[in-house]
Amino acid sequence: MPIRTFLALPLDEEILAGLDEAQRGLMGVGAQVRWVAGVNLHLTLKFLGDVQDADLSDVCEVARQIAAQVAPFEFAVRGLASVPPVGQMRMVWCGIEETTGRLAELAGLAEEAYAELGYKRELRPHTPHLTIGRVKGGRSIPELRHAVAGYAQAGFGVQFATELIVFSSELGREGPTYAPLAVAPLGRE
Repeated sequence: MPIRTFLALPLDEEILAGLDEAQRGLMGVGAQVRWVAGVNLHLTLKFLGDVQDADLSDVCEVARQIAAQVAPFEFAVRGLASVPPVGQMRMVWCGIEETTGRLAELAGLAEEAYAELGYKRELRPHTPHLTIGRVKGGRSIPELRHAVAGYAQAGFGVQFATELIVFSSELGREGPTYAPLAVAPLGRE
């Protein structure tokens, strides 16, 4: 039976607490948004989709090989945005700033390695972000955009990335449930 699978960097409690506070502030405008629970927030590097049971060990081993090639790094979680910025709003996301280039390197290595294993290549360039809410209706969208703009320069913390995690994703009525399948430490200094 296939398992929905993705690679991501976990987030520190300080960052999750700050994002939770911002979400609660945005809930007050009354827009129809499905807010992502803190336990489900992560920085996705590569969504693989359905992975066959027989392929899981290879997927996890490739994650370890990729992670070993990139030194740990810091990234900042900063600024909320409405996506898209005009037109029918689909989501609220938070930006990621990383100046060493290691995050982009890690994402690029993942893209190449998993394409070689036959997983779909992402056609768009990797834009690191955290999706914190998905818009589900048109009610109060101007108010939501205005409220989100108030967090455009907000800083939610800086994190030191030390590991890449392969997660499974099980979809349910209350939303997805994620479980780690493998932890791959970042490597070279």
